[in-house]
Amino acid sequence: MTAPRPISVAVLDDQEFICRALSAIADMSQGRITISRTTSERSEFFSHVRAEAPDVCIVDLMMDGRISGHEVIGELAAASVRCLAFTADHRRLPIRLAMQAGARGLVLKSDPAETLINAIVAVHEEGWAPSSAAAGALLDYSTSVPSLSPHELKCLRLAAEGIPVKAIGRQFEPPISLSSVKTYLARAYEKYSDVGRPVHNTTEAVVSTVHDGWFDL
Repeated sequence: MTAPRPISVAVLDDQEFICRALSAIADMSQGRITISRTTSERSEFFSHVRAEAPDVCIVDLMMDGRISGHEVIGELAAASVRCLAFTADHRRLPIRLAMQAGARGLVLKSDPAETLINAIVAVHEEGWAPSSAAAGALLDYSTSVPSLSPHELKCLRLAAEGIPVKAIGRQFEPPISLSSVKTYLARAYEKYSDVGRPVHNTTEAVVSTVHDGWFDL
């Protein structure tokens, strides 16, 4: 009886030591998996995917210090390529964006190698990967991120940079009024309340948006 063809996997991660570590899972998988490419270069990754059509892609959610893995996952999902989100980041926003973009599961970099192997096999054979307890908790955790508008986020980001509320409007182009700034901030507060995470002032709202991963202080 002929052995089944190994599942081909391509990896995009901006940390070379992670790429090297993931290359070893082929041996650990007892022939179930082959790593077709590991790279930290987005263009190289997409060229490989187009040329070789791997069965499953593993995509790091944070690339070069920026939340961008969901963009890659979205492009791959649109091309019907199955992806696993892979991250050491426990913030809500990157995970929510990845799942919305079409990731078929979430694997944490702290999960055992066997968890990743099983997730790859499950995505290939069933279309969806079960999560470890920790990853499952983060998936649940990520659902409580409010959808903040660009103007709401800009007001909060400027406040995080130390700009007084009364001066935030002057940082917009064209400038906006103080009443508009207060309206955007009030809407942000309401959205946090709507997901069960009430905030009562600008400081609390800034802390929540930073904690979620919208921006860094």
